[in-house]
Amino acid sequence: MTSTKAIPLSSRPVDVAIVLSLADVVKEYPGPPPVRAVDGISLDVEAGELVAVVGPSGSGKSTLLHIMGALDLPTSGDVVVDGNAVASMSDRELSALRAHTLGFVFQEFFLIDGVSATENVAQGLLYRGIGPDERSKRARSALERVGLGGRLGHLPSQLSGGERQRVAIARALVGDPAIMFADEPTGNLDSVTSGEIIELFLALNAEGSTIVVITHDHELASRFPRQVRLRDGRLEMS
Repeated sequence: MTSTKAIPLSSRPVDVAIVLSLADVVKEYPGPPPVRAVDGISLDVEAGELVAVVGPSGSGKSTLLHIMGALDLPTSGDVVVDGNAVASMSDRELSALRAHTLGFVFQEFFLIDGVSATENVAQGLLYRGIGPDERSKRARSALERVGLGGRLGHLPSQLSGGERQRVAIARALVGDPAIMFADEPTGNLDSVTSGEIIELFLALNAEGSTIVVITHDHELASRFPRQVRLRDGRLEMS
């Protein structure tokens, strides 16, 4: 099902949990002339959804990701993440929101060379006041969840591209985030491995994870239950 417009809260069942809500969000960069990268987007993501945000290069996907993930603030409009109004939060509160509530996966895996898969995943819990033994325990569990139970002690250099991306996904999931964002997660992978990563996202979503995937790949997006199409900073009406 394709959806391009936020549903008014008053028309929703009262038991629907909205994890992410954008209302008339605009992001404009100064310049002559100014560039409006995101132009009046309203979008809600419910708990348990798997959503693909799809659009060509230059459509505003990366800017939208930064706003949804509280990595950047909009020029105007409202962003609410897991009940938190982003505009009213301090830099410290925003950092805490990203560390405790959100998970991120990027096209580049951003793993630490020279340390094991388990240690890379445990890094995702560093700022939670959790002791090293518990961090390692949770990291091992997350790696098993993404199918890497047999690679716990392997270094990134000993893993394939698909395995490195699975480590990155485990790192994003280890803190049990309210929502996980994946930015072009198959961009550096071959078609077979990309298919495996898509299947992993579907399986994680079936287990209850809320996931938003940013992609230019329409074939990838078509595998997901909801697609949001972006062009020239605006949501396309279907």
